[in-house]
Amino acid sequence: MKRNLAGSVILLVVSGLFGAVDFASLHPPQEYRPTTGYAFWSKADGNIKFAYLIGFSDAEQLYRIVLDKGAKPLCADAGKAWIDDFDRKIPMPNNITIKQMSDGLDEFYKDWRNQGVSLHLAKNIVTLQIVGRPPLEIEEATRKARAASNE
Repeated sequence: MKRNLAGSVILLVVSGLFGAVDFASLHPPQEYRPTTGYAFWSKADGNIKFAYLIGFSDAEQLYRIVLDKGAKPLCADAGKAWIDDFDRKIPMPNNITIKQMSDGLDEFYKDWRNQGVSLHLAKNIVTLQIVGRPPLEIEEATRKARAASNE
């Protein structure tokens, strides 16, 4: 009986080691870039782009409602100033269409220097273009987005 128990324990330990090695080899640590920028946008068809932009827009609208109706009335002057600055830097116009945004993103990513920019930053830059912000402001936002993608 002792011999059987010792053999079973050894077999259990060896099996556990093999299992741990197998498990560790399945997910080796690696760096990867998220596929929510040019890699995603260039491969997506019109339906996927449309669905992504609708979902992003819905989430952004909900966030803005929470900021404007929930947080802003409770904020001190500094918090209200931050929310106003946020609305100025990242506008959310009511007259923008999904087609305009999709076409704008297609045009934005045609420039090879923008292909490392994440999709949410690219969307903000295209929004600035659509609402007619000055070119210097758009260039500054693009420069900051490119710098953020290189970090």
